[in-house]
Amino acid sequence: MSKYSIITICFNEVENIRKTCESIVAQNYLDYEWIVIDGASNDGTLETLEEFRSDISILISEPDKGIYDAMNKGINLAFGEYLVFMNGGDAFASNQALDFVAKAPQKDLIYGDLRCDTYNGEIHSFPDHFRASDLLKTMLPHQASFYRRKLFESYGKYDTTYRIAADYDMNVRLLEIAKVSSHHIPHPLAIFDISGISSSKKYRSLRRRENHRIRMKYFPSYRWSFRAWRQGLRQLFRKNLDN
Repeated sequence: MSKYSIITICFNEVENIRKTCESIVAQNYLDYEWIVIDGASNDGTLETLEEFRSDISILISEPDKGIYDAMNKGINLAFGEYLVFMNGGDAFASNQALDFVAKAPQKDLIYGDLRCDTYNGEIHSFPDHFRASDLLKTMLPHQASFYRRKLFESYGKYDTTYRIAADYDMNVRLLEIAKVSSHHIPHPLAIFDISGISSSKKYRSLRRRENHRIRMKYFPSYRWSFRAWRQGLRQLFRKNLDN
């Protein structure tokens, strides 16, 4: 069994998949398996992946039902002690990323900071200990988060009823509801691809709706806040417009 399972999901990422692959195979720490779940790409992504085929433990290319269906497929195939989701377009921040994680206290969830793929390389830092107030305003990046595989066995996989916020739902379930042990590495572990769906202005309304649904479900203090009422009214107004 490998120490880490690096899971990469992708679909038509020909322009970005190479940097993901190169950052994985450049790691100094080699005790990992690499699982790639491709959504039946037809733009040349598979041809690029074939260049790295000798480093890929499992490569599956078939239609899926979305991001989290693909991530769940990866979980089902993984045998590592820890799982990290380094999806198409994302990358490790350096060739020492896995070294940092291997040297950290081996808690249920190990997470680091995030560098954005922007001109100035903005760093997103995260708290050492997450409180409910932290989880209401920030989300852990899956690219820099390492989950014990047993967590998915104990608390379930990603909720596929969410299109872009199931990783937020997962982290709230683990940190706020299950209170799993965690450790923060105060160092960028991954580079975030700002061209991805989670950053797209096109999906901003969907992201707000799904985040609102999660907060209403798990945070009693949120349900009666001005923020919750405002989002509820926004959604009601949009629904009336659609009708």
